[in-house]
Amino acid sequence: MKVGFSLGRCVRDIMTDIVTYDDVAFIITGTALRDEEAIKACVDQYMYRDDYLYGLDQEQCIEVALRLFNEGKIFQPRLQGIRAFRIPEGAVWADLFPTNVSESDAVKKAWEAYRFMLHMTTQIDEDLKEHLS
Repeated sequence: MKVGFSLGRCVRDIMTDIVTYDDVAFIITGTALRDEEAIKACVDQYMYRDDYLYGLDQEQCIEVALRLFNEGKIFQPRLQGIRAFRIPEGAVWADLFPTNVSESDAVKKAWEAYRFMLHMTTQIDEDLKEHLS
């Protein structure tokens, strides 16, 4: 699981499969966006920034950002009157727990098997919810 530190860069990484949506615990942003319209307007601005979303599908970027927003995965300290903390330049993600701390092939394979099972059980839960609806 990951914590993100930039709405635009995190959406970019999700869109380009650097990070899977299911790996996102939450994103701490410097934004102060109160509703879906503000999210859409923000993404629209990011579409013109080559370090954010330039060249990506705008509707899909909006869809990802709205999903993050509606699922409560975007934490905006400015909305609570908290000044956002500074992160090191270029830092976009931090892992909540180590993702691969060993060079051992056995450990790498075990880690990938764990991540696969985590993804599959999440997907099964979502498929089951849709089936029961």
